[in-house]
Amino acid sequence: MPLTFTRHSYAKRYELRPRGAAPVHVRRGAPEGRPLPEGCKPRFTLAADPAGASPLAVVVRQDGGRLAVLTPDHEHLAELRLPPRKKRWRPAYEIHLPDGTALHGREGTVPSLLLCLVLLPFVLLYLIALTFSDSPGDVPTAPLRTAWKRPGELFGRPALTESTRGRFRVRGERLDHRVAYAQAVAKYWER
Repeated sequence: MPLTFTRHSYAKRYELRPRGAAPVHVRRGAPEGRPLPEGCKPRFTLAADPAGASPLAVVVRQDGGRLAVLTPDHEHLAELRLPPRKKRWRPAYEIHLPDGTALHGREGTVPSLLLCLVLLPFVLLYLIALTFSDSPGDVPTAPLRTAWKRPGELFGRPALTESTRGRFRVRGERLDHRVAYAQAVAKYWER
């Protein structure tokens, strides 16, 4: 059964809500009383409770500038590689697992780009209608999604997908849930 969770950010906290399970809370830094390995700078902690007393995973920045996902006992779960900040057209995200498997994700799959092209005239009409109405309108984002797949599997099933509404889905046992949570937060976390 696939794991589906939604990303929510509030003024003072950030959390992931898996469907049918307790929320996963995101806290800045490392858990208290648990020193990190040498050369690691803490970024954020994924915890089962808001206080961070029972951490699930810790995301740290290593010497090379890459993000590492560690268990609370400092076992290496994955390495996350984010695109450069200035990359604007189809940024690429990578997840490298300890067994050597690499998952690559690009924003904008072919079906979502085609859907964007089909919906573009309707969105333009909607924006024109908003200019003549009294209601405040937020600018809608493009209907794109991101899919993390193994290299060479162009039409294979992705290990992790993100929809336009911030909903993530992990299929089967292809990816540790803690790594999926860390990727969901790292994609939008302040760098």
